[in-house]
Amino acid sequence: METPMEDVSQFAAGLSERILAAQRAFDEAEREQDYYAMDVRSGELKSLRRLASEHGLVVPGDGA
Repeated sequence: METPMEDVSQFAAGLSERILAAQRAFDEAEREQDYYAMDVRSGELKSLRRLASEHGLVVPGDGA
């Protein structure tokens, strides 16, 4: 059984990974000038960063 701190660490790591993947996808869409994909990934990033902020997590690329 995992401790609450291990759960938090796994949550933070998973969320950071999702944010990095979404950022890479956004960057790729930007390179390809795929404005629809950029819009989708931008919304995804905003949502993930909001979730991180609500849980007091600092994430890559959030300007903190």
